[in-house]
Amino acid sequence: MKERLNQLTLAQFIEMECGNVEVLKDSHREVVSPEKLAKVRLNIAREFQQIASPASYKSMLIDHEKKSKLRAKAILYGAMKALVDIDAIDDVRKLLDSAGVDCTGFDDKRIRSEVEQRHNTATFELKRMGVDAPSAEEVTPDEIRRGYEGMVADLMIANKMSIDIETIRASVFASMIQRANEMAKSLKSKINSKSIK
Repeated sequence: MKERLNQLTLAQFIEMECGNVEVLKDSHREVVSPEKLAKVRLNIAREFQQIASPASYKSMLIDHEKKSKLRAKAILYGAMKALVDIDAIDDVRKLLDSAGVDCTGFDDKRIRSEVEQRHNTATFELKRMGVDAPSAEEVTPDEIRRGYEGMVADLMIANKMSIDIETIRASVFASMIQRANEMAKSLKSKINSKSIK
């Protein structure tokens, strides 16, 4: 089974991005669990992102961490709401205390209010961060292919070379994107410095 970006051609990587995880198998007979295929697909996509755009990859990781923490809070306070609904207020007090919320002196009504407010805040923050926004799975395979075709065309024009997606490694293509981005930044910097003078 292919588990690294450098084991895939760009054509295979594009197919994987379009949802065809069968390209990760070394043969059609190879038996791999859907969970393992999904995990490897995610890891390879992250590896591509990390090479092609290291700064946006770091930003993506930070964003993912924030969203994960907010999801955990929303789940925790959602569970507390369920406990409040069955009048398990003492259990909720213990959970709030273990979550670092000082609820000393709170009556039952205040506990209910606190849990409701914290759940609503976590849910609102998730929505504000775009968790409910359209995800990559909602992009059609044709749109994904067109996006990569555009990147290939841009690199071919910029480097005055032909790129065969059936033979070029996806890792090499990611490196080409990263270098093209660095060159564009450098050129922009030079232009800006000349316009200031």
